[in-house]
Amino acid sequence: MLWRFRVVVALGVIIGSLLALTSFARVDLSGGTPALTARDDEVWLSASTLFVTQAGFPWGRTIFDETIEVEGAGDEPTLIPRFGDPGRYSGLATLYVELAKGDDVRRAFRAKAPPSVTYQPEVVKSSDGGSVLPMIYMKGFGPSARLAEAAANIAAEEFRRYLASEQVQARISKDRRVSVVVTSKAIPAAIVEPRSIVRPIFLFLLAMMASIGLAFVLENLRPSGRRSGPGVRSVVLSEADTPSATSSKRTA
Repeated sequence: MLWRFRVVVALGVIIGSLLALTSFARVDLSGGTPALTARDDEVWLSASTLFVTQAGFPWGRTIFDETIEVEGAGDEPTLIPRFGDPGRYSGLATLYVELAKGDDVRRAFRAKAPPSVTYQPEVVKSSDGGSVLPMIYMKGFGPSARLAEAAANIAAEEFRRYLASEQVQARISKDRRVSVVVTSKAIPAAIVEPRSIVRPIFLFLLAMMASIGLAFVLENLRPSGRRSGPGVRSVVLSEADTPSATSSKRTA
């Protein structure tokens, strides 16, 4: 049956292929010659790493024996440890992730980044996932590896610039500021969301089902004599060959 209506089926294949192609790509005539460009972008991911610490690298010391003088209640100054509690930086990392999502940082990011990219800060956890480290992953997403890496680096720098601006406005002395250090610039990007081919496949199958269904409809609309096909004869019994005529001859 499909072979008899092979023209209908062939048209279904052609139409389905065209629908699948146009749903996956568009024709670009900007360069003077037709070219196909994908309708949907891939999503690439890169990330830079930020370290929340303070000047003097307290993480390299076994003991915190250094002190600094601050104004006390009386005439005598008060001595306090120079370095803060290491556990405090993990909490600051969690807080800074939320600050990096704020409007000020996003506005500064948009002013320098291409419109097709975005970023997402994320706190770094230990290998067993049970604790938070004083580090931040600044993830960048983009339609290409280069743009994803640029997004990660721009987001990291804009957050560091925002934090420094807030510290200056608060008149915090440099030796008492929390420091956010870039320990690793954007790593080579990897693709995390390829272009979807679900829609092209669906449209192709839909066109094929429509063409095959049309072939069945046309087959059912054909006259019964033509539908019997070649090599099959229609047998018409004459009145003489009927069982009643044969029985009458024997009786006579």
